[in-house]
Amino acid sequence: MSSINGTYLNSNTGAKLVITDGNDSNGTFSGSFSQGGVNYEVSYGHYHFQNSTGQPTIITFTGLNDGTGYQAWALFSPDHNYSRLRAAGSRNNFDGDVVLLAGEFVKQ
Repeated sequence: MSSINGTYLNSNTGAKLVITDGNDSNGTFSGSFSQGGVNYEVSYGHYHFQNSTGQPTIITFTGLNDGTGYQAWALFSPDHNYSRLRAAGSRNNFDGDVVLLAGEFVKQ
């Protein structure tokens, strides 16, 4: 089990990221994401250690809601504790909204 697994909250955007099945050997994870009362399935989750073994770690994921649209995020952790993830992302909806989002995800 990877130490990246867990629940992360972003109070700035009202978002919740739940990472499950983190696999340190290939850098993939699955999970769920919610923001603004909309639930998204993590359709792509990937993380990479600097030089494949060290710290820090960069993380990216996309979330899809068939009725609403996509979210895509890039995150950064200075260490493998993943206690605070600096993040920026965007949401695009089928109604034409494209919204930029940012803030820190804090591991619960």
